[in-house]
Amino acid sequence: HMGFRGSELVAIMIMLASPTTVTCYIMAKNMDNDGVLTASVIVMTTLLAAFTLTGWIFILKTVGLIG
Repeated sequence: HMGFRGSELVAIMIMLASPTTVTCYIMAKNMDNDGVLTASVIVMTTLLAAFTLTGWIFILKTVGLIG
């Protein structure tokens, strides 16, 4: 780890593990890119984020980096 513990580490983990935002779809449509692919990525990352965030919290608690 890089010296982060507790609430700082949780905040960093949430920022890095958060799903893709809907603004990506808006940007893709405005730039004439693949809106269907972008929407699919948003749905998949949103569904998977529930599992990955829970897993990372479990791992960080097991290792003792968060309380």
